[in-house]
Amino acid sequence: MPDLVVDADALEAFGGQLESIRSRMNAARDWTHQYDGQMGAAEVEDALHSFSSGWRDGRKEIDGSLKALSDMLTNSAQTFRQTDVDLKKPLEQSN
Repeated sequence: MPDLVVDADALEAFGGQLESIRSRMNAARDWTHQYDGQMGAAEVEDALHSFSSGWRDGRKEIDGSLKALSDMLTNSAQTFRQTDVDLKKPLEQSN
């Protein structure tokens, strides 16, 4: 039977990357207002605001999913590391 090999560092790094994406996404919440008065036609500005407003609901769902997945990856990495330590202890004691 093949050994189970898990790259805990990669899991943790991926969790950190997802958290970074989540943070940047949340930081960009009201960027559309930075361009008020610079779009030329009012219709363009209105369309941008409409998109931003409608995107808010979807962003909330994505935020929750990113947070949950990031937490799962980080917790999995910690669990795999702890399992390695726990499995190693009896082997060290028998030597």
